[in-house]
Amino acid sequence: MADELDDLQYPVQEQEAKQDVEEQPVHPAKALPARKPGWLARLGKRISNQIARIGLPEWNLRNFLYGLALLLVLVLIWRNWVDVRLDVLVWRFDIPKSVLIIAAILLGAGLVRAWDAYHSRQAAQAEQTEEM
Repeated sequence: MADELDDLQYPVQEQEAKQDVEEQPVHPAKALPARKPGWLARLGKRISNQIARIGLPEWNLRNFLYGLALLLVLVLIWRNWVDVRLDVLVWRFDIPKSVLIIAAILLGAGLVRAWDAYHSRQAAQAEQTEEM
């Protein structure tokens, strides 16, 4: 009989205890260090977070060929790292041959991009004038 009385008295307290447990935050408390991390530590954390987001690429034939082409380009750059004399008007420069090759490729790509942008802009303007 005493057990039945205990069951009748304590259910309210047990329900309140369960509610208190359920209301507690799910996230653990964050402990703060004694001093704030410096700018170098914050920069390192930021960089490491960005690097952690980078995933490894799939291993397929296309990526293998890209890697092989990159390796070939790096070998060609390494083997052609001899100075070449470049005369521009009245100045003389001694520049590595690889740097000249890369600069020529980038200059050519920039010119092609500018040419393409110019012609696409002209085509868009021609379409607008036809619509009017």
